[in-house]
Amino acid sequence: MLKPLFFQEAEAFKQIMEYREKIFVICLGFSRSYEDAEELTQEVYLKALKKITTLKNPKLARSWLVRIARNTCLDHAKKKHRRQEWDWKDKNEAVEYNTPETLVCQKQGLLLLKRAIRRLPKKLREVFILREYGELSYREISQALSIKEGTVMSRLNRARVALVDKISEGSHE
Repeated sequence: MLKPLFFQEAEAFKQIMEYREKIFVICLGFSRSYEDAEELTQEVYLKALKKITTLKNPKLARSWLVRIARNTCLDHAKKKHRRQEWDWKDKNEAVEYNTPETLVCQKQGLLLLKRAIRRLPKKLREVFILREYGELSYREISQALSIKEGTVMSRLNRARVALVDKISEGSHE
């Protein structure tokens, strides 16, 4: 049962609610499922609400919340064990601009990219998802993962190079 929030805690929670979309996109990057990402986002915010008193510095709210999101998604992945194709549901796509041929090409390219991201080593995949899906800065990723900024840059570079290689391999299969 949740206890009533004091004014400062309520203000802190209001502040972290501004990151809903970013947290959803991060959860989507980890889970590869729109429905799972929605559930994970809700779980992240429930955990954040329960632990809001542990947030000592409001300036670090975003990285604190990203850390909760990352850990929640990793826990979810451990429990799930099965791999599935990413069920991307782009509800805003304008149909009149897409021919059947372009849709097939886009879908094949997206599947290659998703497969390549899944095949990245965990450390590279995490940094890539937080940067490209979550649009976090190197500093924010460094704080969320408790690693140095240089390590973030190195892993991100290795992830991008590996993705290019894996996509090239996949397109020749």
